[in-house]
Amino acid sequence: MSDDVATTDDPTPEVHAPGRNGHADTRPEATTADVLALIAAGKPVENVRVRRLKLRGEFPAAVAFKNCTLVQLEVGAATFKSNLSFVGCSLDRPVFGKPVTVEGTFGLNGSTVNKAMFSQLTVHGKAFFSGAEFRGKAMFEKCEFRQKVSWWEARLECWGEFKACGFLQEADFRSVHADQGLIFGGCTFAGDFLLRGATVCKKFQVDGCRFERLLDVSKAKLHDFAYLEAIEQGPEMRFAFGNAVAERLLVRPEQVEGRLASELAGQHEHAMHEYGLLKKCYQGQHRFNAEDWAFYRFKVNQRLATRAIWNRPWTKVRRFCDWLFLDVGCGYGTNPARAVRMAVVIILGFALLYGLGVEEFHAEKKPFPDAEVTDPSNRVMIGLITSVSVFTSGMGGIREIAKGWMNVPVMVESVLGTLLFGLFIVAFSRKVIR
Repeated sequence: MSDDVATTDDPTPEVHAPGRNGHADTRPEATTADVLALIAAGKPVENVRVRRLKLRGEFPAAVAFKNCTLVQLEVGAATFKSNLSFVGCSLDRPVFGKPVTVEGTFGLNGSTVNKAMFSQLTVHGKAFFSGAEFRGKAMFEKCEFRQKVSWWEARLECWGEFKACGFLQEADFRSVHADQGLIFGGCTFAGDFLLRGATVCKKFQVDGCRFERLLDVSKAKLHDFAYLEAIEQGPEMRFAFGNAVAERLLVRPEQVEGRLASELAGQHEHAMHEYGLLKKCYQGQHRFNAEDWAFYRFKVNQRLATRAIWNRPWTKVRRFCDWLFLDVGCGYGTNPARAVRMAVVIILGFALLYGLGVEEFHAEKKPFPDAEVTDPSNRVMIGLITSVSVFTSGMGGIREIAKGWMNVPVMVESVLGTLLFGLFIVAFSRKVIR
């Protein structure tokens, strides 16, 4: 099943209530006593308008409202042993609190909710807000959802706020449309948090929230800042940013390092594009060290995404050279210190080779005149002097320094020195210019 389609396990079908499209509410008035009598009889409440209904105590049977208008509904100190659902309803200033426990499923499918306050709501079953429309205010405080929560295609024409809420399984906010912002503070997400394909017109903030698994903002359109720097991360927490429209992501490199879901799954082409998005974000925020990190990870995944097979050995050679000279050599232009370290390794390595084969060099002047050329002291000094000279100057003035096949490593070191010097200049200039 695609990640971008609604789930089919929703027990209550979506019904659009009158009033969503501007039509007048023509539902007949019902008294609270009549409504409570229907609930006590285990019957659904349908097509009525009721004011100041108060639901308290224990309800052993399912409580269902269909196409109703509920003005100033109060649900407090109540326990619902079965389901509690509002399908295609209009709820004006509802208040849940003191606390409320729903042992079955909870649904607000296709309902219009104005200035809602949900406090201390605990749902043992699944919770469905699919197609719901919130206006004025949508506040959830100290709520706990023990199974999956679905906000598929819900619309918030107001700020959506979740404070100290617990989502013990998947929190599905895919395709949510928030005309204002979406704020989560001090919440816990034990399952995946999916904001895939959502639209948030103002800020998206998750300060103080703890994520144990996937935080997925793939394909999301985040038009303002997305604050991810103050989150807590569990050991299996992962990020996904694929195809997101988000130029103001605030997230630190150390938070993402080793936690990008596509990279861990070996999907290097997808990871490459996600690091490209992060690079663009860091560049716009003038965080150049972070931009260098994102660019480096982009290039690493670009290399790994390139197909290399033994049937085409040149592809293996090309990938190896890419890794050796560009990655190890200078961090793809982001780390001049790598070029210095590699230069030291090359010089010492060839110095060892030259020292072992010192007889293959024309040594008219010995560093230690009183000792033989083959003595360890002369071997070390001749090897180091020759290696440094070849690495830094090439073979321009020392073409006859070696005999026979010893000229081959001399030529190789000369080429490596020229290449590495160029890489160092590029990396160092890139750092200094910015």
